[in-house]
Amino acid sequence: MMTDFPVMLRSILGNQRQADGSQRKTALSGRVFLNTHGLQAENGIEEHFADPDCALMHYAREHYDYWRERYPALAGQQLHIGLFGENFSTRGMTEANVCPGDVFRLGSAEIQISWGRVACQTMAERLRDPHAPELMHQQSRNGWFYRVLTPGETGCSDGFVLLDRPAAGWPLSRVQAIVFSDGGTSEELLALSAMPFLADGWRALALLRLQSRR
Repeated sequence: MMTDFPVMLRSILGNQRQADGSQRKTALSGRVFLNTHGLQAENGIEEHFADPDCALMHYAREHYDYWRERYPALAGQQLHIGLFGENFSTRGMTEANVCPGDVFRLGSAEIQISWGRVACQTMAERLRDPHAPELMHQQSRNGWFYRVLTPGETGCSDGFVLLDRPAAGWPLSRVQAIVFSDGGTSEELLALSAMPFLADGWRALALLRLQSRR
């Protein structure tokens, strides 16, 4: 699970309205302000999410290589960076080498991994495969969310600098293997339910599953 930090931020993306009225993730230039509910770019693009545990989303560029190979008919513009709804795009960080609770400095902001992204019907439609969300969960190719601990500015070429890792030994891929199945030992479920930095939804799920076994 070793990763050499800092990992460079390749792209920052935000929703931009298209001519047909739809929204599409578009690369943002310049400095971008990260706040507790999303981001604001110099060009006026804003994203606001009511749940601060879903303020920002990260998706690994490595996964695009897999999807392009799996869905060759979509390998052109239809599998563009941003298709998975991400705000951050990198190489070097995946669900296998980040953990819930990880705190990073990014520019002048500090952000913390809160939980994994739950793939929905939207991804089935974009990938033209009804089984795509399940595959994303099974293979831990679904991305993850951050909460913003300290608002601040960032931009492309800034690095993700790891400041704290309170859940070492709990890569997100391990957590998701438990969450997206009926698995996990009682000890694992107890540990997840007690992680104060894990989003409430997943803590509650772990606790409910644990209680059902008693």
